[in-house]
Amino acid sequence: MHEGSITIRLPADVREIERLNQLVRRFGELHEIPSRALYAVNLALDEVVTNVVMHGFEIITGQEVAVRVATAGDDLHSEVVDGGREFNPLDAPLPDLTAALEERALGGLGIHLVRSLMDRVEYRRENAKNVLTMRKRIR
Repeated sequence: MHEGSITIRLPADVREIERLNQLVRRFGELHEIPSRALYAVNLALDEVVTNVVMHGFEIITGQEVAVRVATAGDDLHSEVVDGGREFNPLDAPLPDLTAALEERALGGLGIHLVRSLMDRVEYRRENAKNVLTMRKRIR
């Protein structure tokens, strides 16, 4: 694996998710990231960025989401930064996966998926922005 990083700025538009996925895949190939780890990171980023775009902004016009992906030792770090309303997804209650499907509360599965895919997920509010940092162990 080669050391490196990429920062991708996206208009807050769900149609940009595919471009994000392609750029992260290319980054992973260039830096020889194992496909299983790269798939997990891409899936987590897809979930997080989709939620930011769909729920994070009162007015979406002119908004953007910044995604940074970097290799660091045996880890792949990713960070999603947005200027949307303050929201810590880690405060969301864990979904009840034992309840019957029709009895489950809406929401919560996305962050559960992200937590299960990543080795570490952290949130902070910095300079009026949401910053979600995720780490995936590669080896």
